[in-house]
Amino acid sequence: MALAAVAGVAQNAIALPYVRKHGTRSAADFFVGKIWSTVPGRFAMVDLILVVIAFHVWALPEARRLGIVRWWLVTVLLTFGVGIGSAIPFFLAVRARTVRLAG
Repeated sequence: MALAAVAGVAQNAIALPYVRKHGTRSAADFFVGKIWSTVPGRFAMVDLILVVIAFHVWALPEARRLGIVRWWLVTVLLTFGVGIGSAIPFFLAVRARTVRLAG
């Protein structure tokens, strides 16, 4: 859980000052639009999208199996509200705790 918190703080420490300085429209262009204009940016975005898809395709059945679907829903909010770098550690921490308490 600590890693999820650190990731959330780190991601927001980068994003929030940018949004404050340039506004939400500029941030949308920066985070979504302009990154697609270069080959490395496109590669990074495709890679990131694949990570998001693969994680959630794995995590939803795992959440159902463990009875923690409500926590999987939190990871969806974290993914799109903060970033996948916060969502994955959060889900893994909840999963580990659930497995530990069940065992």
